[in-house]
Amino acid sequence: MDTLAIFLTLLSLLFVATLVGLWWKGNQGRVTRAPSHAVPPDVPLELVDKQALLTLLQFSGPFCSYCDAMRGILTRLAEELEGVSHREVDITDYPDLTSALRISQTPTTLLVTPSGHLHSRIRGAAPAATVREEVDHALEYRKAHSDDYLI
Repeated sequence: MDTLAIFLTLLSLLFVATLVGLWWKGNQGRVTRAPSHAVPPDVPLELVDKQALLTLLQFSGPFCSYCDAMRGILTRLAEELEGVSHREVDITDYPDLTSALRISQTPTTLLVTPSGHLHSRIRGAAPAATVREEVDHALEYRKAHSDDYLI
């Protein structure tokens, strides 16, 4: 193989790797809102804190380094805000649920109402300000659209 072909191949690989890295970085901490009022609930009730207005349900993997960072952010937020609870789920303990909820990366944090309905999800490790903004939005939405009447 000549030098020019090797150089072009390496340059192409570098370009593709850069594009993939930029795409991955752009998707970290992305928030998707989809308030759900479906019956039955989206999340099994045994995973939800029924005493809290909002449960931050973090799906983590056993070898996930970003999960530790999100755990710290979510734990502090739950301690600061009344009515907010944080729970962590290991994806290896609930493979069927992980698949059903379309958890495609760790960490993924679901913001869940006491009745098990999904308000929004945060994919990847998000900055504390992004998480706080989404929790504030969920609490405001919850005040305006209470789902306590759902079975």
